[in-house]
Amino acid sequence: MKICVLIPTKEQEAQAGVRIRYSRVEPALRQMGHQLDLVPIQDLTDIALRSHDIYLISKCYDARSLLTARQLKQAGKIVGVDLFDDYFSQNSDPRFARLRYWLKALVAQCAFVLCSTPRMRDISLQYAPSVPVHVLNDPAPDIDSNAIADALQRKLDFARAQRQISVAWFGMGDNPNFPLGLTDLAAFGCEIDRLRGNGFEVVLEILTNRRAMTPDALAALRCLATPYTIREWDEAGERELLSRSIISFLPVNAQSFSRVKSMNRAVTALSAGVQVLSAGYPLYENFGPLIYRDPRQFLRDLHNGALALRAETTSDLADKLREMADTTKEAEALTRFLYDTKSGSLGTVKDSRTAVIQGKEILADVHKFAQKHKVLSVASPFSRPGLKYDVIFTFSQQKLGFDIAIRERIAGWLDKKFSSLLLPNALSVEYRDLALDAEHTAAAAQVEALAALKTTCSEAAAYPVVMCAVVDALKVLFPHVTCFYGEQSRHLPWHVADDSLRSKGEVRQ
Repeated sequence: MKICVLIPTKEQEAQAGVRIRYSRVEPALRQMGHQLDLVPIQDLTDIALRSHDIYLISKCYDARSLLTARQLKQAGKIVGVDLFDDYFSQNSDPRFARLRYWLKALVAQCAFVLCSTPRMRDISLQYAPSVPVHVLNDPAPDIDSNAIADALQRKLDFARAQRQISVAWFGMGDNPNFPLGLTDLAAFGCEIDRLRGNGFEVVLEILTNRRAMTPDALAALRCLATPYTIREWDEAGERELLSRSIISFLPVNAQSFSRVKSMNRAVTALSAGVQVLSAGYPLYENFGPLIYRDPRQFLRDLHNGALALRAETTSDLADKLREMADTTKEAEALTRFLYDTKSGSLGTVKDSRTAVIQGKEILADVHKFAQKHKVLSVASPFSRPGLKYDVIFTFSQQKLGFDIAIRERIAGWLDKKFSSLLLPNALSVEYRDLALDAEHTAAAAQVEALAALKTTCSEAAAYPVVMCAVVDALKVLFPHVTCFYGEQSRHLPWHVADDSLRSKGEVRQ
């Protein structure tokens, strides 16, 4: 079985989500005779679309994944999505309207869903209760119990001899949408401060991504009573930090985004022979007595020379990792699930044109990807000019409804009855004008004045009506076309109508 994991960019391979999840399971899959390849979605070619049995979309949160999934389904390939982060359960948050739409549209093309936690599985089932879901736990690295025991003893001896507690905080320090990372460190930093004043010097080292080191984040860290150093994260730096740290501090807030996270940070620390102090939401409770929830208990154990993770308990750690994150077990369970998915596949879907309707904010890569794969890139009246769209909808200045411009190179894709209605475009020889009956765009004409106000409220109100009118027009011009939306706006509280509701005049986000 050949598995292709589609990732946003080549650089994503270095991120923890890809590095821990796929790079660790790949050797086990290879030993079982399977192949796993990581492919940046923008580099996807027609050959790559045919060369694998299974395609898995990972963290590609834009319309390129929708277009790819549709092409794969048309080609009879098995396609699924791997859900890491909860951007989907915040139904009242307009910032995630585009992501809620993305998941709803994507799972309609998918044969399966992967998740890293049971909580994420439950969210997936809310969007697609009939699509099979498999929980693939993030695999743990291979551990050497003797090496871990030696590292634990060395760190314990150093801490007691030098009267120094070395504390590590490592990982992604920010998120564009949620306060976490360095925010959690600042909020729960009092737990580290409780280690001070007990006969030990406390040294805190922070390793995180450069983007997280904003003036606001650094100002918040100044509230810590414990002195610290902060450096940019890299994989080698993480290994070095864990090799000399006796304890890792892992605070977690209780927002829905954080509660669905996997336990890979605790797994990484424990596997490197580092104690774990957890604060806030009990994300790591499955490790039981192997981790600390109380810094005072850690101090007592340090004085007594018997820490939670020690030579006598490394076997308990190995048992836990086999139970929760054994690489071979996870690979075997994944392949069984994928074979079951393949055997239950319904095969190909009817071949038809596909269109991506661009919105107020456009990702140029989506436009380029669409044209590379012979997908219609359509400008709505909200789209900015400047790109060579295949179809351009604008509000007409002479009549109610739309003016429509068709790019010459795709004129042959039109329903034949419209070929005679194409007229020269006064502004460009690359386009032809098309006059469509007003009945197809009457709904959009009713909100044209509202959209022209160009305020957030007016555009949000007009948006679903205008976009539905664009879809209706495209379905007339290109029969059987499948339409997706390419809106990237994080600020416009946009929403669109499902095909099942549009005929009733209802709109659902």
